[in-house]
Amino acid sequence: MQRLDTFFKPSILVLLCPLLLLNGCALFVSHYDAGAYQNFTNLKAFHLKFLEDNTVAPGKKFDESKVKATCDAGDLKFREATEYAAGKHDESRLHAIRYLDNVFKNNCEIAITENKLFSVVFAKEEIDNVKPNYDLAIRGESSRVGNQTK
Repeated sequence: MQRLDTFFKPSILVLLCPLLLLNGCALFVSHYDAGAYQNFTNLKAFHLKFLEDNTVAPGKKFDESKVKATCDAGDLKFREATEYAAGKHDESRLHAIRYLDNVFKNNCEIAITENKLFSVVFAKEEIDNVKPNYDLAIRGESSRVGNQTK
């Protein structure tokens, strides 16, 4: 009968333990999701277009029904993204979407309450504030484990 210590050498155990521990860490790390990435990029484009479309320009007039329809469409897009993230059970994605949704709702509320187009100055400032927040969410999704394009 072969002795156990010659079959199972302690040096092999020393090499296997770190590998098992490192592999186990991946279980606690959130993984890249192409659907979530797509949601963030689509929401960014939609939100920025909303701001651009509702900014004062020659020949443009405020159309409350159009603004409300766009806000309703945005609400649906954010709800879909929220449900998708909730299905992934990832609080960081949910937090990012909820934050961005609140900013979009605030922009809609301002447009509807004031019943006029955004000034060029306000729209530029808002775009300058909104863009980096979407970029952070997109970059955060891109940096997750398993993303093939870095």
